[in-house]
Amino acid sequence: MATIDIQTDGSLLIVSVTGILLAEEVIEIINGYYTNSAIKDVVWDLTNGSMHLMSHEGFREIARTTKKIVDDGFRKGGKTAYIGNSDHKFGLLSMYTVIAEITGVAAKYKVFNSMEEAKTWL
Repeated sequence: MATIDIQTDGSLLIVSVTGILLAEEVIEIINGYYTNSAIKDVVWDLTNGSMHLMSHEGFREIARTTKKIVDDGFRKGGKTAYIGNSDHKFGLLSMYTVIAEITGVAAKYKVFNSMEEAKTWL
């Protein structure tokens, strides 16, 4: 289980993770925060966190949950930035972006090595 710090800055949600992140935790945040009509863009900062225990099915469930929320009208035109500061994290996060795109999530995704790069893209 991870320690998760949530911050909002206008329409931006920043989720900073420390420790091992589970699919159930991601889904809880998606259901709890993505449905806030003020939230458009999201940054998942895994600089101090890891998704290495997450199964492929867990990634698919996250994508399905996100798709439902976006299809319900939340986060229109939103972008999601992931920060993974190692090759392993970068690879897992990139894999999720492909799963989300295949699932049909109508949001733009990109993986970065730093918060500065992510904020510039947003």
